Amino acid sequence: MSNKEASRINDLLEKVSEQHKPNSYIFKNVNTLTMLDSQIVEQDVLIKNGVIKEIGINIINQAAIEIDGKGKYLMPGLTDMHIHLFDQHQMKNIWMLLLLVNGVTSVRDMAGEPGKLVLRDKIKNNEVLAPNIYQAGPIINGMDNPPTLIVASTPEEGRKQVIEQKKTGYDFIKVYDDLNKETYLAILDEAQKQAIPVVGHLPIAISIEEALNKQSSIEHLTGYKGWRNNVKAYLIANEDYATSTARSSTWNCPTLYNLLINWDKEMAENVLANQDITSLLPSKLIKRWESLMLKDTDKKEALLAEYGENNKELFAQIVSGFYKSNAKLVAGTDAGSIPLLVPGFSLHEELAALNIIGIANYDVLKMATTEAALAMEKEKEFGTIEIGKRADLLLLDSNPLEDINNLKKQTGIMVRGIWLSNSESEQIKQEIKTAFGN
Repeated sequence: MSNKEASRINDLLEKVSEQHKPNSYIFKNVNTLTMLDSQIVEQDVLIKNGVIKEIGINIINQAAIEIDGKGKYLMPGLTDMHIHLFDQHQMKNIWMLLLLVNGVTSVRDMAGEPGKLVLRDKIKNNEVLAPNIYQAGPIINGMDNPPTLIVASTPEEGRKQVIEQKKTGYDFIKVYDDLNKETYLAILDEAQKQAIPVVGHLPIAISIEEALNKQSSIEHLTGYKGWRNNVKAYLIANEDYATSTARSSTWNCPTLYNLLINWDKEMAENVLANQDITSLLPSKLIKRWESLMLKDTDKKEALLAEYGENNKELFAQIVSGFYKSNAKLVAGTDAGSIPLLVPGFSLHEELAALNIIGIANYDVLKMATTEAALAMEKEKEFGTIEIGKRADLLLLDSNPLEDINNLKKQTGIMVRGIWLSNSESEQIKQEIKTAFGN
């Protein structure tokens, strides 16, 4: 993205942040999917000061703006549980806007930087129009390999980082691949003392059994899958991995779409062929992604032909095993740091991928709403439509229990009591396209 394009996006975010502030609203006669269960009830929902204040029939509040919900469906906003916004990255502001216009009202950002804590608070105070951020600390690894931000090679260094990150105000500790066992266990122990959850990759030196009930969430199926010669995926966990995980308090964020797209040429090509996505991105970024796809094409296609189906089947098998065993699952994407994973759009692909492997519509919705809140111990804040919860909501044209893709058919989005109608979201998209000359 050029400096000129970045400046235009910055100006757009500043403008929409100033234009859109919380107000009082009543959703009238709306089909409400509270996510407390799978029942849909036609009722009114009153929003005041960014919070759900009343739910019932024939609510009257003269000060509230009425939103006609007849024939529409109201549900909690979506959460992406694995995002990278990058405080110093030029794409940060566009990523936040794309998340929001896709109905993502909360994210768990998985790589901390000091500026993100400032951003988190500005968003909370409605100075910046963006999804709510729950922020992991700087990545802690055992050696200085990208994307390491902090190196901890001894238990003492690990404990020090936990204490410092908790004091700084991060919401989670993120661990990574190359931590040694002693340091990892020290981090877990100190995190328990400091009452801060540990999330991230399962280090290579650690077995699933050593992490269950201790690491709050495991990302990308690390610890469950391994790689032969860096190309063929295989199960490294014990055969009863799903049952033992289900018995534990540990969550899994598979980022299934991310895993699948790496082994499916057609899925990757579909992103670059989708004008709804590419028109919202700078041309330099698209060209970079295209060049990456073309690089070593013959070698890539040979690898895809030999290992692609095996790998995709294994990823789906592991996640399906979790689901059938009632293990704890949340939905995340890794978008923002990896080519072809566009924030907002990728979450819809993630939910569709989970649905395709056999996870029921309601359970898929739970992964991006109620389960996300529970996994972060923030269920008192969001995740369901209940009095006292933050007003993060989606108003849809069609029932998402009938088709998961109905999540894309949005009448409007509400975040912290700020309402964006579909036409206002489309206007934001148009201004993004204009900023990039598309």
